[in-house]
Amino acid sequence: MPHVIIKKTFKIKPSGLGMNSAEKNFTLHGAAVTKELVNALNVGLGVVKCVGSARHAQFQMSNKNQHYTADMNHDFQKNNEEDAVVALLDTMQAQGWNFRFQYDAEVASSKGVGSSFTSRELFVFSK
Repeated sequence: MPHVIIKKTFKIKPSGLGMNSAEKNFTLHGAAVTKELVNALNVGLGVVKCVGSARHAQFQMSNKNQHYTADMNHDFQKNNEEDAVVALLDTMQAQGWNFRFQYDAEVASSKGVGSSFTSRELFVFSK
């Protein structure tokens, strides 16, 4: 059964003098991810009305992990993240994918340089 997983990751990590930096992104996983699906998802994300200095999240192939990744800047996270999730779910449905389930996970670690926290939310689709 073909499947696609959209993973939303939120990382808080030590940075400098005890200050934390936060990163959020979406990544696409699964053998059924195609360029056509990525293009459709980018069109769906492009419909989200950005507020303030938010920049649209758009999936691009990452050289780092070889997954399609859509990074969110701070204003997009703050004002548009929920709209982006709805746009992705709507686009997947329109492309004929069935929402199977959502899975949440959290991981925390402490090191000499500080603590980090990672939250993952996975949306699983099948045909």
